[in-house]
Amino acid sequence: MEFEIDQARFLSALSLAQTVADKRATMPVLANVLLRASADGHVVCSTTDMMISLTEQIPADVRKPGSLTVGVKHLHGVIKTLPGGDLRFRGLDNHWAEIVAGKSQFKLMGMPENDFPALPDPERGAKGQKPVSFATITGHVLTDLIQKTEFSVSTDEARVNLNGVLLESDGTTATMVSTDGHRLTKYARPLDGLRLDKGIIIPLKGMREIRRVLDRVPGEVQLGIGDQCLFLRAGELTLSVRLNNVTFPPYKQVIPANHKREVRVARDELLGALRRAEVMAPEKTATVRVRLSEGTLELTADNPDLGVAHQEISVDLEGDGLEAGFNARYLMAALEVIDSEDVRLQFQNELDPCVIKPGDEAEFLAVVMPMRI
Repeated sequence: MEFEIDQARFLSALSLAQTVADKRATMPVLANVLLRASADGHVVCSTTDMMISLTEQIPADVRKPGSLTVGVKHLHGVIKTLPGGDLRFRGLDNHWAEIVAGKSQFKLMGMPENDFPALPDPERGAKGQKPVSFATITGHVLTDLIQKTEFSVSTDEARVNLNGVLLESDGTTATMVSTDGHRLTKYARPLDGLRLDKGIIIPLKGMREIRRVLDRVPGEVQLGIGDQCLFLRAGELTLSVRLNNVTFPPYKQVIPANHKREVRVARDELLGALRRAEVMAPEKTATVRVRLSEGTLELTADNPDLGVAHQEISVDLEGDGLEAGFNARYLMAALEVIDSEDVRLQFQNELDPCVIKPGDEAEFLAVVMPMRI
């Protein structure tokens, strides 16, 4: 194989590809990118870690069609150091690759194409299933849904049903929900075109790869849901994410149906106070004491090894006073993704969850479980 290709365009494709490739290299070939040069003037870059797969087609001057797999980390490192303009890529004997740009020449050891696994294909479906149908959606809405929910996905690999975000959509509104057992986040936005018969669970790494693709390709994209995979098409790029085949917990049971107390407070003021309190809070638990009284919210962080931080904020309180403990980092993470100037904190009793909502009535809520103090 041999082709000439624009350095910047090649680098852009490899930058995405290297985030998908398996860095732990459980199978050596999974740390590689498969390059296929076709006579129609395109090079297709493909990477996979067996859970997530990425394929992108790049225009190129193909002089000799063929295919080869090369370690994506080192190939990306080489292409990144080269000046802009065209570079030449050529396959050599014994699966070696040569890259030439100006007076610079590199040779990288590759592997046979046959070692690279087959990737999910939305046109073929899975195990005789029908081809996947795609819906055209607004990309920035999907980005916003992910950005406001991914922070509370569990990273505990033993809790597989919590290692992703639940996506539900009725054709007009899409809802994402995530939880790690200590907190829960739910966010809904209008989204036409995508209708799901049941909710799907997108794993955390898959969500992050979807965001990377959407950040690079603004505007409308195509989303398709198969029996086993989610497919995202954006321009000449196709991303597939294997869905978590588990049952998401009944999250509606966790969200309090009502409350006895509600605090309205300036988001930035509360966030700043929590950041200062978190510095003094115990490192492992980040526990802060929240005390509500008429017109005032008090935050206290007491660390036997450091000292005490105490702050007061003016608030509007409906209901009686309250004193409870919460993880400051969990409260901060929820506040950081809220866009409104004011937020509402809703409480039932001292040992019940705190519900955080934007002051502008947007369809977002975060539930944070209390801690004993």
